[in-house]
Amino acid sequence: MSRIAVVGAGPAGCVVTHRLVSAGCTVVLFEQGVGLESVYSARSSMRFSDALKAEELLDHSGFVTDAREQALPYLRGQGVGGTSAINAMVQTWGCPDDYNQWERIYGCAGWGWSAVRQEFQSLHMGSSRALHFGRFSHDVVNAAQRIGAGEVRHGAACADGAGSVALSQVDGKRLDAFSAYVLPLMRQANTAERLDVRTQSKVEAVLMEGAVAKGVSLANGTEEYFDAVVMCAGAIWTPLLLLRSGLFGPAIGRNLQDHPSVSIIVQMAQNVEEIVPEVTSLVIASSAMGESNIHLLPVNAVSGGNGMQFAQLAAAVTKVSSRGLVKEVNQKAEISLCSLSTNDDAEAMRAALILASDVLGSVKENGSIVECYVDNEGTRLHELIAHDEASMIKFVQRQLGAYSHASGTCAMGDQESDRAAVSVAGAVFNTRQLWVADASVFPDIPRAATQMPTMMVASRIARGIAQQLA
Repeated sequence: MSRIAVVGAGPAGCVVTHRLVSAGCTVVLFEQGVGLESVYSARSSMRFSDALKAEELLDHSGFVTDAREQALPYLRGQGVGGTSAINAMVQTWGCPDDYNQWERIYGCAGWGWSAVRQEFQSLHMGSSRALHFGRFSHDVVNAAQRIGAGEVRHGAACADGAGSVALSQVDGKRLDAFSAYVLPLMRQANTAERLDVRTQSKVEAVLMEGAVAKGVSLANGTEEYFDAVVMCAGAIWTPLLLLRSGLFGPAIGRNLQDHPSVSIIVQMAQNVEEIVPEVTSLVIASSAMGESNIHLLPVNAVSGGNGMQFAQLAAAVTKVSSRGLVKEVNQKAEISLCSLSTNDDAEAMRAALILASDVLGSVKENGSIVECYVDNEGTRLHELIAHDEASMIKFVQRQLGAYSHASGTCAMGDQESDRAAVSVAGAVFNTRQLWVADASVFPDIPRAATQMPTMMVASRIARGIAQQLA
């Protein structure tokens, strides 16, 4: 019976752990963040917009350095459940051609839509919808439909239109990946004996004996030995831990992608007290640069200072060609997203902002909002739109955020390709007993919130590992 180390208890690590334990393996799940009790206590009354206040649930070890006067934190979840414990709970899969291109363009045989769709369908993350949109989301959806968007219920294969979005919740409460996939194992005697969850246990590197992974070294100075290691530390730290371990494949740490976004702050005309999820709906649209490559994500209003109330509309590009890299500097992750570095991505962002302006202009006509801002200095959205294309993109690059959907830094593909780091089975090239099973392996980022695609990838890779090792 194989004893396996799984590094990282986010969505990927939780799914991998479930698949391996269920197949008869013994698993030690290492997580640098806090455990279940602390996670649940910190988020018990936390709304999505309060996530930045939940310090113990955030990993502050990464910084975005490009197009900035000063480096800004690239925040991700930590603790059991990872980002699934604090994110907006949005469940989308992406477009069929996202995965067909993995197979057709990047040489990832077996990863086309027909195969991955079955894996998506095997995942169980609640997939319910909010009973009420919330006022701002309702206004945005209605406005989008007035200017031509179709009515769509977003969840599985993406399609242009506006409407409700599937959420990871049960009975109106968040369902995080740890609760869905690891807790059930801990509660059953026959599986609990083969599972050890180690929180506040930071893995520093993989122990390599030649080309064979033999275990992990921990921040407390100890070393532990295993029959295999599965990396699920995410697209920022999985490649950095591999590099620390002496693995220097040319693709490790490169091919970094994210969905660039601009946050439009919307001042509401009056305060509205609502008990609804802050994200309940989504607008997907196409541009001249591609199909279904724009997201408008309304975030329902929260109270601000001086009796004012603000909502938010995130305008994002989801089909991107820009690629960056991540490297470690002084034990921190230095992240160069290189967002909007290609003409197509810049054009798509401009189209996203113009669409956002059109939608919010329609909302403004009903009197529910006062003004829309694109920075903390009070620059209005309509002022930005009035600029010429070059000035507009230059401004946006200074204000640009990200969906925190980092991916691609240990991409799957053909071993002969210098942009692939792992095989289509997730095995790290030129090694044995070492796999990557998280968003790092995406050869190209799908047009989706990446939690569900990450869990899909983790599930498929873990099934293969189980067949080999169990």
